[in-house]
Amino acid sequence: MQDIEFTEEQVMIRDMARDFARGEIAPHAQAWEKAGWIDDALVAKMGELGLLGMVVPEEWGGTYVDYVAYALAVEEISAGDGATGALMSIHNSVGCGPILNYGSQAQKETWLAELASGQAIGCFCLTEPQAGSEAHNLRTRAELRDGQWVINGAKQFVSNGKRAKLAIVFAVTDPELGKKGISAFLVPTNTPGFVVDRTEHKMGIRASDTCAVTLNQCTVPEANLLGERGKGLAIALSNLEGGRIGIAAQALGIARAAFEAALAYARDRVQFDKAIIEHQSVANLLADMQT
Repeated sequence: MQDIEFTEEQVMIRDMARDFARGEIAPHAQAWEKAGWIDDALVAKMGELGLLGMVVPEEWGGTYVDYVAYALAVEEISAGDGATGALMSIHNSVGCGPILNYGSQAQKETWLAELASGQAIGCFCLTEPQAGSEAHNLRTRAELRDGQWVINGAKQFVSNGKRAKLAIVFAVTDPELGKKGISAFLVPTNTPGFVVDRTEHKMGIRASDTCAVTLNQCTVPEANLLGERGKGLAIALSNLEGGRIGIAAQALGIARAAFEAALAYARDRVQFDKAIIEHQSVANLLADMQT
């Protein structure tokens, strides 16, 4: 397998993200993990650097180059802190992405520049207590009443749920049509009836706010329908596919940081009068990690 040769612009973006992660993210990652929250000022700085609009073209206020540059940046941010990499990846892929790909002109004008700059963070409300990968089994309902959509239901494991200013909510609009009866909606999180419930207690990546959300008579204008009525499942699945690029890059960044930490420890830790990296068993383990 031949290594990819990166362009000058891709290298520049990678190095910018690496310097930022090492200088301003990694030193604080442990404190954020304990607090269960990424510092607001850090998120604002990510927006200023263009890291939160990397899938959005410049015409809409973003910094899109290509998905290789995006993946490189997510990897570097995640090497500094997996939770910050999660925020970045989720916001870009399933926060900005659905509006870019399916939004109306008015929806793009209203939201994309704000999302791309990090002034607003997005979240993706698909999963429910009884429906994860089985996305067509949603129970959340949206009814059109007098020119407004009234949404009722519950969502689970919403990443960026506490921080988000905009939620993309998936709900059943036409139950008799099965999976073709699901639609997507843009719901500002300050809408009455949009309630962020408990924050999930997780084993790791705790600084990423993962929440349950309840929608109780949550009402938005008819114009907040994202894409066509009944195309919600297609919108959800298409954006989840793109999201896997960011999550894969996040995993790679975490793994690389783990390897670098293990390598540094093995060089410093002395047992039986020599650094443990000089013991064959440890050296073999590190070689496996690098591979």
